[in-house]
Amino acid sequence: MDSLPDVGFLCLSHPLSHHQPILCPFKHTQEEPAMNDKIYLTRQDDSLRYRVIAQRTLAQDTVCVSVNVALLVSAVQTDQVELQRQIRDVLNRFIPGVEWIFSTLHREANPTVGFEQINVKASARIPSSQNFNLKDRARRASREGLTLGGAMVDYSLPVSLVNRVVHELRGEIIESVLREISDFEQQTGRKWRIGDVEFGISGRSDEYTAKGARRSTGYEDLLDPDGEGLSGAERISLVAEVCLRTLADRK
Repeated sequence: MDSLPDVGFLCLSHPLSHHQPILCPFKHTQEEPAMNDKIYLTRQDDSLRYRVIAQRTLAQDTVCVSVNVALLVSAVQTDQVELQRQIRDVLNRFIPGVEWIFSTLHREANPTVGFEQINVKASARIPSSQNFNLKDRARRASREGLTLGGAMVDYSLPVSLVNRVVHELRGEIIESVLREISDFEQQTGRKWRIGDVEFGISGRSDEYTAKGARRSTGYEDLLDPDGEGLSGAERISLVAEVCLRTLADRK
């Protein structure tokens, strides 16, 4: 009598089904090794995705002013400390009470025999209340042999301030998500957790910081009640893509 072939059973079950697994017979051959008699299907986490935006409008209390300095000196003058003192004296007449920073000093020959010209750019962050009539003030602060000119103003907020605000906005977004998780759990009857958060989602053509925040001009100027006048405003916005996940109930 011929021997009966080896028979195994394959267990199939749907991850969302409440029915008992189905056993399906299959035949082993001598050429094929016996396989595991069960197939386990991994259950995927359910997810909930949405976007969160946090923003803050900051008054431009200060602006950055830069001015070109041209100084005529004797060709034998090599005392750098004295040269900087002369330049700072004129700059302090231009805008007093601020800290001036110098770029690289360039020294070159001058058509006048025995003299050289020193060119340097000086920059300082000044109160917005001092941002007026800069061209005429630079002319009046100049003296013979030392000229200020080409004053320019940069209205961007300081990078250190922007970085600090972006850090705070990230924290506000996380706190907002944690509060919303409680609402989602009440609405769905399930437990949720933060799966991942991606900061700095783009969606418009505004200027972006290195940390992914969007910079744009405020809709209107802000009047600082503690200040001396009207200042501009800059709005910092941070958009985050949030993914919440929950493990499906195991049966």
